[in-house]
Amino acid sequence: MTPTIFDRAVASARAFVGEVHPEAAAAALAGSIPAGRGTDTSDLDVVLYYADRTVNYAETLRYDGWLVESFVYGPEGIEEWFAKEAGLRRPVALDMWATGLPLMGEDVADQLRDKAGAILDAGPAPLDPYQRDDLRYGLTAAIDDLRGNPAPEEALAVMADVFVRSAELLLFANNGWLGTGKWLVRRLGSLDRPEATDLIGWAESAERSGDELCRVASAVLDSVGGALQEGHVRGRRDTHAKGGS
Repeated sequence: MTPTIFDRAVASARAFVGEVHPEAAAAALAGSIPAGRGTDTSDLDVVLYYADRTVNYAETLRYDGWLVESFVYGPEGIEEWFAKEAGLRRPVALDMWATGLPLMGEDVADQLRDKAGAILDAGPAPLDPYQRDDLRYGLTAAIDDLRGNPAPEEALAVMADVFVRSAELLLFANNGWLGTGKWLVRRLGSLDRPEATDLIGWAESAERSGDELCRVASAVLDSVGGALQEGHVRGRRDTHAKGGS
């Protein structure tokens, strides 16, 4: 029987860790392959943890025919990245440790999985009113650009901007984690909201109509308070004069 992509990837990842990082305390294979979405062009995303070293780096190598993206952490590095990603609402290391397939040091990998999973389950910090209004303002302006019938060479960029802003605002407003590229779409797909379903439906459609995207994006705005233009102040304006009594 011919080995599957999953089988070949796991075997290569285990061999990579054993040869390149034999002293790591834990390692896991993350990304598309353990999620069942791997293809022949997929990378091997390997996260590694050294309990006794001050390391914090990412490295790209070629191994056994695969492009291997390795993310290497020590105790301080992994704490730094977990905290940073939670603050930015964009989990990468958190996701990889929470969902990765252990390759070595299963006890330590399980501890890191549980720690990352607890942070993800708790969700990101809620938006404050200033952040929400800035996002509403940005999406309102982007929809106006699209309604203005941009030049053909600009239309794709404008539609991409509207789509991304809509998806991020919807995720922000519903306590969801963010992502970039395909991961933004996957985050959106996990959100139980009709606006999320409509955004993904628009992306899947052959037409990808600008008018339809404006309709869906406007529905996203309506779900968080509506369009915002006049009267919006970006930044925080001090209403008290300096030196006043």
